[in-house]
Amino acid sequence: MNHTLSTQLVEYASQFSNPVIKLEDLENSRDSSGWTGVHSWPFSELQQFITYNAEKEGIRVEKVAPENTSQECSQCTELGGRDGSKFKCPHCGYIRHADLNAAENISHRGGDPCTA
Repeated sequence: MNHTLSTQLVEYASQFSNPVIKLEDLENSRDSSGWTGVHSWPFSELQQFITYNAEKEGIRVEKVAPENTSQECSQCTELGGRDGSKFKCPHCGYIRHADLNAAENISHRGGDPCTA
């Protein structure tokens, strides 16, 4: 599944001029996660496949810090609340799917180049 997902993501990204794929740097997240399911999902493998396939296609991949990506409002940058799949900012009233809010935050962050 990771091979298929990484291939599809890189194919999608290749449609754009000067694409960059940004990934959360989850290297130490298994140690700090309270969710036991994170240990059974091979996200590290998925990131390696994405990086390998992207670099093969000349697409830059960057790792960004994961802190507060799902709690920070992508509109006003204040910390908000995540309730399952819903993000709501108590400061500006912005409401969005929590994963889309986090993805937008990741897209705005500077990152360090990845290596496969």
